[in-house]
Amino acid sequence: MKWLVVILLLAAGIGVCAADARLSSEALFLQGPSAAGARASSQVINSVPHYPGTPGDYRLAVWMRDALQGFGLRSWIEPFSATVYTPRILQLQLLTSPVVTFDLHDRPISADPDGSRPGIGIPFNAGSGNGDVRAPVVTVGRGLEANYASLASAGVHVSGRIALVRYGAEYRGNLAARAEQHGAAGVIFYSDSEGRGASRGTVYPNGPFHPPGIVQRGDVMGDDHRPLRIPTLPVTAITAGRLIADMRGSPMTHALVRLHVEMNARTTTLWNTVGEVTGSDPQQIVVLGAHRDAWVYGVTDDGSGIATLLEVARGLGNLHRTGWTPKRSIRIAGWDAEEIGELGSQAYVAAHRSELQRGGVGYLNVDESASGPTFGAAGAGALLPVLTAVAQNVMRVSNPKVDAPAGGSDFESFIYSVGTPVADLGYSGPFGTYHSPYDDLHFASTFADPGFVHHRAAAQGVGVLAMRIAESGAGAYRFAPYAGVLDDGLAAMTKVAERSGLTLAPELGTAIARFDRSARAYDALPARDSKESLRAVQQLDLLAYSANGYASVAFPHVAAALASGNQPRVDAAVASTSATLNNVSMLLEESHAPPGGIKLPATAGPSAKFR
Repeated sequence: MKWLVVILLLAAGIGVCAADARLSSEALFLQGPSAAGARASSQVINSVPHYPGTPGDYRLAVWMRDALQGFGLRSWIEPFSATVYTPRILQLQLLTSPVVTFDLHDRPISADPDGSRPGIGIPFNAGSGNGDVRAPVVTVGRGLEANYASLASAGVHVSGRIALVRYGAEYRGNLAARAEQHGAAGVIFYSDSEGRGASRGTVYPNGPFHPPGIVQRGDVMGDDHRPLRIPTLPVTAITAGRLIADMRGSPMTHALVRLHVEMNARTTTLWNTVGEVTGSDPQQIVVLGAHRDAWVYGVTDDGSGIATLLEVARGLGNLHRTGWTPKRSIRIAGWDAEEIGELGSQAYVAAHRSELQRGGVGYLNVDESASGPTFGAAGAGALLPVLTAVAQNVMRVSNPKVDAPAGGSDFESFIYSVGTPVADLGYSGPFGTYHSPYDDLHFASTFADPGFVHHRAAAQGVGVLAMRIAESGAGAYRFAPYAGVLDDGLAAMTKVAERSGLTLAPELGTAIARFDRSARAYDALPARDSKESLRAVQQLDLLAYSANGYASVAFPHVAAALASGNQPRVDAAVASTSATLNNVSMLLEESHAPPGGIKLPATAGPSAKFR
């Protein structure tokens, strides 16, 4: 096996000595991450609630800094200011005779006393609007546009009423914003057995699925971080069931309810924790990140990511003590305030933007890296081959599927703001205690990752992936994998345009065809790190990827123009996107042009249909 890998490295332009050195370094690194170490970190994470801005949050920031330093990394804390939302008043009443005042706490589970420790507090939505609303409740199903259309066709209107929405169809911020757009006076969220619960399997504490007595917290602010105008509140399925049982008249409307929410909004100091193994070329960096904050304990979301990265740090520190130094710096970060809008990673990217634009060759995200047994990954096309190779050869995953980047975690600022290529990998499974106090050590050790074996495997994979990118820089990039993303994006937008009575100029299809030829020609030549390759990836990522909530959206400028319904705006977006894509193709052609110019294949490949 070793000599097979050496042959592959030679084919990529890496000498025998370099191949042996890389294999030796990786083998030494792989001995470092341990399941016992990940469990020990998880015990610390389980010790205190650490919502952003709380004493527990700062305590874990210092603990992570000291842990990184103990593993031999240079480490520090980067403070930043942000607005943090906490509840002042949360009340829900059914205005019957007598009035029913609901207990809004999560229900105790005797098998897991950690989840009902004192001081956990009442579940809430960060970014809820303030309001004291008395209105009928309307059941709006999953809160999608189709649900509102069905209600309207039945003569039921949401305006002025409180929308009862079942979590799960989309990012909760989108669901809340849609209810607000339809005139709802407030929103009550709940999870039930059709989503994460009993209809899918045994519920916690006897299984990993969502029990009816716990509540999914979460932010509702969206990308602009603006609070809603209307109050929102998450409740248990038991509470939602009581509201549904109190139907009067129409099967979709309910008796009068009082929803009273008052939120505190304060600007405070938060803390990103950072450690680094400095490279021989410190002008370029690979950043590894996981979020350290949680709604309560967050031992899986995202304590599993923090525990995983600390095991990466253990392995890198052990390796560094032997005299090994990466070519490019490897930086490990524990972000604050991901749960209320990815604020820590956004603050970091804002503060380090010029550094990332100049030399940020990759960002590896580790969020919920061990919530079950099933491997999953997402990544930009540039990192797809190296990510796939690590998944297969290091993590022993057969035929790993890698999705396009979407939304909902800290990689967003890196790829959607700077164009840094990203990868996100780990293990997933039924996670019924998500965003509740029962996302704790008991759930993690009983269902999410018994034995903490997937924490160790994820650390090994993330660490080796970071080492390979740090060694090769932009030389690790491949461009042909983007062609499918661009083709699929254009096909999807063409359908949207047709439904809207709009047209897409053919120049974007022509630009995609040129890119496909240039990318395949580039990838066929020996890999070479270059400023042109980095610039090409940054431009390509910015035009190829974006997110709407949790969903991936290609060609964001064109998609936004289509949503406006304005043909001149669509034409302008297509023209600018095509020009950028042609510039990327030119960078690839110039970057790897042999004497006499680059020789392009005669056929256009999968993009030919868009000529």
